[in-house]
Amino acid sequence: MGTQKGAAKLFAHPIETPVGTMVAVCDATHLHLLEFADRRELPKELRKLGGALGTIATGQTQITRNLHDQLGAYFATSLSNFSIPMVLHGTDFTKSVWTALLKLPFGTTTSYADLSIALGNPTATRAVARANGANQIAILIPCHRVIGADGSLTGYAGGLWRKRALLELERQP
Repeated sequence: MGTQKGAAKLFAHPIETPVGTMVAVCDATHLHLLEFADRRELPKELRKLGGALGTIATGQTQITRNLHDQLGAYFATSLSNFSIPMVLHGTDFTKSVWTALLKLPFGTTTSYADLSIALGNPTATRAVARANGANQIAILIPCHRVIGADGSLTGYAGGLWRKRALLELERQP
């Protein structure tokens, strides 16, 4: 895909899923953002990403098309591991939390406290929760797999109904 000087390098495209419309922002080689279209923070996230990396135009790349196919397979319960290259935009700590989330096995859950312990910082539960909530690549970075220490569904920016639906989907045989 050739680009002209000054042309957009990031492309935003909607992807319909069983849990609502998502917006994917990709360049020619990586996914940068995947959020639910109705998420209140989405406009702010898009402005921040565009400010850091340049104009975001409407359109799609091969990464977008691969993501669409893999999300379709995920929701059809025939895919449990995504193979979409991603760029993580955040602090070193936030990226460490997201990397730990990527290691959570499909169909399992963990608590914020257990995630803090796994990161070697058992007193960082609140910071881990904030980093989890700042995830900008929903579903692929499975922040929906983090629950309260008592097993309750807590804090999902996409809405608890979506978190419940994603966890139920992942529990299917």
